Amino acid sequence: MKYIEQIKSAALFLLVFLSLGLTFTIWNFTPTTLDPIDPTPPIDTAIADSKKIEQVVRPLKILFHSEESVKGTVNKDEIDLVLDSMDQWHISDLTLLSDEANAAELTEYMHQPSRAVLYYPSAVPFPVFDAMMDLFDTNVPEATFNRMVINWESSANGQLVIYFVNSDSGRIYEGTVQILDVEKFAENIIEPSEQYPLYLTDASIGTVPVYVPAEPVDLSSYVYLYEETPMEDYADRLFNASSFQPAGNLLGGGYTDNTGAFLERESAVKGLSYVQSKAETADPAIPSELVFNTIKFINDHGGWTNDYYYFQMEPLNQEIEYRLFINNMPVFGPSLSPAIDVKWGMADEQEQVFRYERPVYVLEPTGRTDAENQASGAAVLAALARLDEEERSAVTEVVSAYELVRNVNDPDRLMIVEPAWYFKMDGSWLKLSNEVIGGGPFGLE
Repeated sequence: MKYIEQIKSAALFLLVFLSLGLTFTIWNFTPTTLDPIDPTPPIDTAIADSKKIEQVVRPLKILFHSEESVKGTVNKDEIDLVLDSMDQWHISDLTLLSDEANAAELTEYMHQPSRAVLYYPSAVPFPVFDAMMDLFDTNVPEATFNRMVINWESSANGQLVIYFVNSDSGRIYEGTVQILDVEKFAENIIEPSEQYPLYLTDASIGTVPVYVPAEPVDLSSYVYLYEETPMEDYADRLFNASSFQPAGNLLGGGYTDNTGAFLERESAVKGLSYVQSKAETADPAIPSELVFNTIKFINDHGGWTNDYYYFQMEPLNQEIEYRLFINNMPVFGPSLSPAIDVKWGMADEQEQVFRYERPVYVLEPTGRTDAENQASGAAVLAALARLDEEERSAVTEVVSAYELVRNVNDPDRLMIVEPAWYFKMDGSWLKLSNEVIGGGPFGLE
């Protein structure tokens, strides 16, 4: 028993030595491989929600022709009844009927009884239409139309004839649809149209009949609060890298980067302009690619800050416009920016934006409205009939629309949309003032 204390001391020394050794090893050990810890990805909140093609490319109105009358609607819900039915269709036997139909032939195809005409504000490429509806079981041509005609004369036999008309070029395609439930087609499309407002035309206006509502349209003016999206939000998403910096040479303020691209504020019209000068090109665009590319571009940075619909396209200039709509009617503005304009180009062997101009404001309803009776379509046609013959024949469309202006009492916070009549002549949209509609001297605004 006399060695017990020595044994305890030796064991304690050994434990202390092992503890020191383990501590030294832990402090100096470097593992050769470690599973990487994924960093938390940054949250990239889009400026606004992205949209599907069918939410952006839409008809302005639908007219229904019968033996007795023409009735129509611009109401979004009523138009959607037709679009929802079309979503179940499959169009077959797509055939080119005419490459250059004249005005009389266009009228014959579009305005006979038992036909409904969907009016698109500009030419719709067939591949875009097919992407929205998945309609075709044949090769889809790279052609365009701005009027879709549903002919139900043979619907009792379970067949519809569809005409795709380009009223500008005179090109007409024909296709057929087999419908399984004729009664449901009548219930969803034909019967509701009997309650729609009456439309009329004047044979002296336009080379193809132009229809407007016969009665005054009951519309309201609306007051909106507006907020401007910070320029930094667009800069973060439009420039290719985070190396952009304030541009001191831009009077309205903005940003640039090392590629020469710049983003500039257009304060006077509450808009912005983004330009990549290296992407400028004189090459024309393929129409369907122009639509697909620009919608994707706007979706990528969340640019649909209000309801903007496809409104106009110039493939030769690679240019396209998406216009602000309220209550499914286009909005125009003499002193504000009510449209998104995109001009496409080519740089570094890739198609990309050359110029992008758009509003920076977001409209929020205040609930303040004022009821207004817009002039009747009959009064509008009477005013247009006072144009000289050449100008009358150049009119291709007349629409009930809104005009966007600043509130004079609070221009820094409020905007107002007021009902107005606009007509399209020689490719340009012009306002019909109340004075002109009332019989005053004809001055084009």
